[in-house]
Amino acid sequence: MENFLLVISLWGYNGLDWEYIGNQYVYNIPMSQVQCINIADESSWTRWENNKLYRMSLECVEKDS
Repeated sequence: MENFLLVISLWGYNGLDWEYIGNQYVYNIPMSQVQCINIADESSWTRWENNKLYRMSLECVEKDS
């Protein structure tokens, strides 16, 4: 069943907690949960994070029916 979307969101650290800052990208082509998890697997990506106060998150979100 193809009902998951890949969401890439941006987070900021306020000194105590990580907070969603309101920016995100959504890959709007539905896929299976397994496909989405394979794409979102961090071992498949190369990261360069030079600013310790910001980071991106990859998540698989179930699409509303």
